[in-house]
Amino acid sequence: MNKAKVLEILEISAGTILLSVGFYFFLLPLSLVIGGVMGVSVIIQDVIPVSIFMYIANIILLIIGGLVLGKVFFFKTIYATLLSPSVIWILEHSVPADFFTRHLTESPLLIGAAFGGIFVGIGLGIVVRNNGTTGGVDVIQRIMNKYLHIPFSTAMYLTDGIVIGIAMIINFQLGLYAVGSMIISGILVDRFSIEGRAGYTVFIVTDHTDLLQKNIYDKLDRGITKVKVVGGYSKQEKNMIICTVDRSQLYTFKKVIKDSDPKAFTFVTRTKEALGFGFTREGAEW
Repeated sequence: MNKAKVLEILEISAGTILLSVGFYFFLLPLSLVIGGVMGVSVIIQDVIPVSIFMYIANIILLIIGGLVLGKVFFFKTIYATLLSPSVIWILEHSVPADFFTRHLTESPLLIGAAFGGIFVGIGLGIVVRNNGTTGGVDVIQRIMNKYLHIPFSTAMYLTDGIVIGIAMIINFQLGLYAVGSMIISGILVDRFSIEGRAGYTVFIVTDHTDLLQKNIYDKLDRGITKVKVVGGYSKQEKNMIICTVDRSQLYTFKKVIKDSDPKAFTFVTRTKEALGFGFTREGAEW
């Protein structure tokens, strides 16, 4: 197993544990139904233990996901699908769910909804960023995203909204707090699943292409693309270098450009998502 695969598994594990902890300590004790299998488990927790219901529902939906999304998805998903209810089961038998919320004296619902949404959103975002899922209704959301081209956060609002709607019928006030928590988690899912791979694309027109290319390789370890361009006024043909870097490298990149060619024409654009070799170390090299 290569380093990239190990890192992917570790990130999926961390994300799954994070969202499970957020659910167990902030949403469950306050009966906040954020949606999905976890939300349903809150509604029927007096009938069946939360972890047991999650095991049953996740396994059923995992099978559906395997049939619709393929074997690769099935085997990649099975780990996180079983990890989430396992974390909940361990917590159920070791720490009371109200361990933190019982100490909240002011606005416990507001604080619980906020922190529950933050933990779930960040955790799920990390899992989605690694093309994984925690199972449950996430499988349905992934199917909607793949075949209906619905943004993942929108699919989450639709599916979770149904569960929260049922919860609002039971307790309208708790349902309103759950809606707020769902919105927070949805924003963070997009932030961490897509923006986590965001960066900046730099376009440089220079007379010193070879030198700049060498310095980019040596000091930034990034791949580049070279394009032939023609000046509109001068009619001169030059090379333009295109390179995408992450936030932390942008300042260094500017210095590399200045040191290589102070007269280079440069413009920088915000890139919402960057994939492939030279940025995420995935895919084929140019």
